[in-house]
Amino acid sequence: MNNYPSLVDKIYELRTSLHDEVFLRQPQGDTWTEFTYGEVISEALRLVTAMKSAGLQKGDRVGVYSKNCYQWVLSEMAIMLGGFITVPFYSNLVGDALKEVIDLSGIKLLFVGKVDNWKRAKPSMPDDLKIVRFAHYKGNPVVDLGIEWDEFIKDKAPDQENFRPSLSDIWAIFYTSGTTGVPKGVVMPYSAPANLMIAQEEKHGDFNFTGPGKNTFFSYLPLNHIAEQTLVVTGALYFKGQISFVESLYTISKNLADVQPSIFLAVPRIWTKFQQGVLANMPEKKLNTLLKIPILSGIIKKKIKKALGLSNTKLVISGASALPAATSAWFQKIGVNIRETFGMTEAMGIAIIQPVDDIRLSKSGKRLEEGQIKIDPETDEILLKNNWLFTEYYNEPELTKASFDEDGFYKTGDTGTLDGEGFLKVKGRVKDTFKTSSGEFIIPTLIEGQLATSTLIEQLCIVGLGMPKPIGLIQLSEFTKDMTAEEIKNDLLNTIKSANKKLQSHEMIHKLICISERWSVENGLMTPTMKIKRNAIHDAYKHLYEEWFHHEEKVIIS
Repeated sequence: MNNYPSLVDKIYELRTSLHDEVFLRQPQGDTWTEFTYGEVISEALRLVTAMKSAGLQKGDRVGVYSKNCYQWVLSEMAIMLGGFITVPFYSNLVGDALKEVIDLSGIKLLFVGKVDNWKRAKPSMPDDLKIVRFAHYKGNPVVDLGIEWDEFIKDKAPDQENFRPSLSDIWAIFYTSGTTGVPKGVVMPYSAPANLMIAQEEKHGDFNFTGPGKNTFFSYLPLNHIAEQTLVVTGALYFKGQISFVESLYTISKNLADVQPSIFLAVPRIWTKFQQGVLANMPEKKLNTLLKIPILSGIIKKKIKKALGLSNTKLVISGASALPAATSAWFQKIGVNIRETFGMTEAMGIAIIQPVDDIRLSKSGKRLEEGQIKIDPETDEILLKNNWLFTEYYNEPELTKASFDEDGFYKTGDTGTLDGEGFLKVKGRVKDTFKTSSGEFIIPTLIEGQLATSTLIEQLCIVGLGMPKPIGLIQLSEFTKDMTAEEIKNDLLNTIKSANKKLQSHEMIHKLICISERWSVENGLMTPTMKIKRNAIHDAYKHLYEEWFHHEEKVIIS
C-alpha cells in the first residue's frame, strides 16, 4: 500500500490552500452560481454533523440518487469526511431495479435530488430509510419524502473530528449498470483513486493534469458512473480543479460551450452526436474541401471546436465502450485528438489509454505503467492486475473469487489481442460472441465497427444466433428525418457493401433492419450508461430473425 494522500486528506488540504477559489459551478439559464472550496467544505462538514446526529456510524453506507448537480459532489464529500461509505445510484433507475440496489447495498440514509421519474421511484423507498432531499430544481419532479437539505443542517456546526481514513478503508461501492444479470456491488478502497491518479500522473503524466493551465471539468455523464468519478471528482480533488455542471439534458451544448473545459470525457454516442451536429450545419463534402485550404483550415477547426465547447481542452477522453476508428479519425481531422480508454468499474474505469503522442485508431491504447495485462491463450480474454483494482464484490465472496485467476489477474470478460509494442485491441465481450448455423463464431463489435462510418446509424446491434449470416438491427439517426425511405435504403445498401468488403465471408452482413421502437433504459434495451443490452435486444426480436433473414429486401424499415 503506497503512502499517498487519500481523497479526504486532499479535501482538508484544499480547505486551506484554495479556500477562496471557485470549486463548483451550477447553471440556471444564463446564470452560474459559484461555490468556493471553503464554502463547499464547510457545508460538507455541517452535513457530517447532521448525519451523525441522525444516528449514522462510521462505515455505514449512504446512497446518492440524483442527476448531476453541486449538491451531489457536496454530499459525497460529506460522506467521506464523516467516515461513511458512498453508494451512488443511477438517477434513471426506478421500480424494482432501484429497489434491488437499495436492498443489496443496505444503505442507512439516501440523498435524493434531481430525478426524472419520482412517481415511479417513490414506491421503491423503504419505509425506514432516512431520506434527505436536495432543494427543488425547476423542471424536475418534486420529491416529497424525507427532510429538506437546509432543514437537515439547520443550526449544525461543522464537524471538528478531522477524520482521516486509512487507504485500505472502503471509499465507495459502485453498482454496475447490469448489461446482464443482477447488478454487482464493486467495492473500492481509498487506495484505488490514490494509486491510479497520483502514481500515473506524477510518475508518467498520463492524464496531463499537471500540464499548463487550470484544470476545469464539465460534469454531465452520471456521477455514479466510475469514469465520471475517476476523471471529474477525483481529478478535481487531487489536482485542484473546478467543476461546472450541466443544467439539463437539453442544455448540454449551451453549457459546454459556456464552460470550454480543459478536461472532457464522453462516451461514443456523444461523439457521434457531436459529429452529426457539425455535419448538419456543414455537409461533409464541403467541410473536407475547406479543410484542404491551409489558412482557412485553421479558422474552420477553431470555429468548430469552440462551437462544440472543446477549444481549451488539454485532455479529451472517450470511454465506456469502443470508439469506432472512423469516428476518432473524423475528429482528428478537425483538430480534436480523442484518447480512447479501456476499463471497467472494477478498475476505476481505466486500465488502458491511448498515449498522448501516439494515438492508433485501430487500438484501444497501451496499459498504464503501474499495471499488468495479459491475454488468456485459450479464450483470448483480457486479464488485468494493478494496484487500483476493486477488493471484492459486496457480499459476494464466491463471485469475487471466481473473478480472478490463480495469479491474481482480474478476468475482464472482454477478449482482445496485444501487439509487440504493448498496444491492446479489444475485440468484444466474451458473452456477446455467438455462432451462426454453420458453426462460425461472430464477434458483433468487429462487424459494428465497419458500419460506424454511416451517419444514418445512431445505434446498432449485430445479431443472428443460429442464422446462416449475421443481421444488423439499427436505430436511424436524425440525419434521416428529411430523407425518403428509398434514399435511406440506398444509402444503407452502400454501407453494407462497403462493410462487407472488409469482413470475412461468414461475418458478412446479410440484412439491416431499421427498428422504429426506440431503445431506451425505460424499455430495458439500454443500460443507464446508454450501452445496448445485447441479451435483451436478442430476446425482444429473435422471433423475427427468420422472417427478416428471408425477406426479399436487403434493408428493411420496420
